[in-house]
Amino acid sequence: MATPARFLFDLDFTRPEPPPAPAEPPRPTIDLDQHLAEMVALEERVRAEAYEEGRQDGFVAGRNDAEARAAERLADEAAALADAARALLGALDAERLAIERRAVDLAVTAARRFAATLVEREPLGEIRALLADCLGPLRKAPHLVVRLAAVDAEGLKPHVDRIARETGFEGRIVILGEDDVLRGDCRIEWADGGILRDTARLDAEIGAAIDRWFQARASESHLTPHTDPVAEHGGEGSGRDQP
Repeated sequence: MATPARFLFDLDFTRPEPPPAPAEPPRPTIDLDQHLAEMVALEERVRAEAYEEGRQDGFVAGRNDAEARAAERLADEAAALADAARALLGALDAERLAIERRAVDLAVTAARRFAATLVEREPLGEIRALLADCLGPLRKAPHLVVRLAAVDAEGLKPHVDRIARETGFEGRIVILGEDDVLRGDCRIEWADGGILRDTARLDAEIGAAIDRWFQARASESHLTPHTDPVAEHGGEGSGRDQP
């Protein structure tokens, strides 16, 4: 028979009872099929978001690449257009310069033929005018020599005395006809100088001046000048020249 426990009188019946210990919350549980469905949905959402992000990145990259290619193509087309415009303007400048050169050549050729015709009709006209211009300033010269084409020497003599009287020339005038002098040309000489009328030399200087002008025009436009010098044309011009 068991011995009963003795009452020790150590209990305080006035003290309130301690609150019960909190119960452990139940662990959450989820249905396996529902969990799998949520995982699949999350995976699909993550995949869709990644796809959309990649699509946006690809779209931006593609747009940037397309814009860069378009800008490059536009720059190439603009450069090609500028080159074509420069070529067209160069061709127009060259054509205009060639037309101007042909016009000048034609004018000079016509002037040569006209001058040659005048010389044939009046070979002594320019010589008389040149002699009249010289005798005035040289009225005190002791003598003066006039060289001209032999065929015109006799024809000039009747005019010399009249010109000398009109200009007040007091010296002696010698007229020499020479076979190597072209009709219309002459050489007037005095003690310390002389004056020359040489149509061939004058014609060459006119042609050289025209060539220099067109070469300068071509250099300004970066063009090749038209190589058709005026001096190559036939015919004789007229004018006065001093050495």
